[in-house]
Amino acid sequence: ARYYMNMKTAAVKVWNAREKEAKEGLSKAEFFDRYGFVLIKRRTAMTAEDWNESAPKPLGVQNLIGLDMPDAETPLARIYAKEVEAIVRELLPDAKDLELDPEVVRRGPGTKNPGYNFAPHQDYGFTADDWPLAGPDFHTRFGSPEVKGLVVLNFWRPVLPMRGPVKKTPLAVCDPNTVRMEDIVPVNVRRDAMGYIKMMDIAYNAEQRWYY
Repeated sequence: ARYYMNMKTAAVKVWNAREKEAKEGLSKAEFFDRYGFVLIKRRTAMTAEDWNESAPKPLGVQNLIGLDMPDAETPLARIYAKEVEAIVRELLPDAKDLELDPEVVRRGPGTKNPGYNFAPHQDYGFTADDWPLAGPDFHTRFGSPEVKGLVVLNFWRPVLPMRGPVKKTPLAVCDPNTVRMEDIVPVNVRRDAMGYIKMMDIAYNAEQRWYY
């Protein structure tokens, strides 16, 4: 992918999400519904070998829209999918159809993705029309009268062989209630001959509230 962006830097305070959760006094599902993120402490049966086997490639378009994602039998599909489904059912009890890709992306030294993206962004658009490479099957399913909407959930966690909490380049998330529509910047990312993927960046605003 090629990125052409004009960016300026700004110092931003990042608040402790654990303190925010404690102050709100909400259930995990209520907090997630209000803020779009939540911290969950949940053990996994995945081993270091399982994670490596399930992360064979660098980050690619298949991780963003599912195009060319193999229908593979991986530890992620056998083990982690069930663990994630249990969490999703707790947060979104009305969810009907759940899908989890059989491959995952790992970041950090010694992985297929040693670098990080330090620009505030999200990898998806607003509607099904923002998924131009997803294919006709996706759009047919999304257009069904029974479908009320689509929710994309990202699960971030330190995985084996790493032990202990993240101490470098932690993930930060923004409270969507503090984001103005005029601060959202639609971005077209061209995947060479494949066409464009629609994503969103965000312009700096002092009113935004970020959490780690």
